[in-house]
Amino acid sequence: MPDSGQLSIGSELKRKSIHLSMIAIPVWYYFAPHPLGVLGLIIAMTVTVILDLLRLSDHRLRGFFLRLFRSLIRSHEEEHLLGATHFMIAALISVLVFDKMIAISALTFLVLGDTAAAVIGKRFGKPLYWGKSPAGSMACFICCLLIGYLLLEGPWIMLVGAMSATIVEALPVPMDDNMRVPVASGLVMQLVSHLT
Repeated sequence: MPDSGQLSIGSELKRKSIHLSMIAIPVWYYFAPHPLGVLGLIIAMTVTVILDLLRLSDHRLRGFFLRLFRSLIRSHEEEHLLGATHFMIAALISVLVFDKMIAISALTFLVLGDTAAAVIGKRFGKPLYWGKSPAGSMACFICCLLIGYLLLEGPWIMLVGAMSATIVEALPVPMDDNMRVPVASGLVMQLVSHLT
């Protein structure tokens, strides 16, 4: 879906540099024992959601936040949950529902694949469908394929994971892509892992 709050390439790069910091979540879960990893994500997600809800419910906090970060957020995030909040919710769902490496891969698809799609798409692509460009989608697919190659066992899981992440990232659905990419790609990979 074309975003009415499209950012300039400079703001997009700044936004994606912050987006890249979310790689700390799958890295944390990779190295942490499962119970500790889940506990850490429960705490982080709860704090993130509470802070974001406070921002939305208190006009003074919202004004302060906008003065600091207006150039880095999309227009719909001014009145709704931030993309980072959606990501934290998706991260907790992923680690609770999917196998460990599938959850890590799905979250990394979002962090790195979505970043590749945005930066390459804005720099080299021309939007042809739903505000997306073939160059951005190809960058997302290649990035996710490399992630799958490094983290996953089995070529089919790697391939369908990369394909599903790329397709879902581009589709014009109302759910925030920080939520839909890891949850959808993780679900597809989990299903394929049970079938192969």
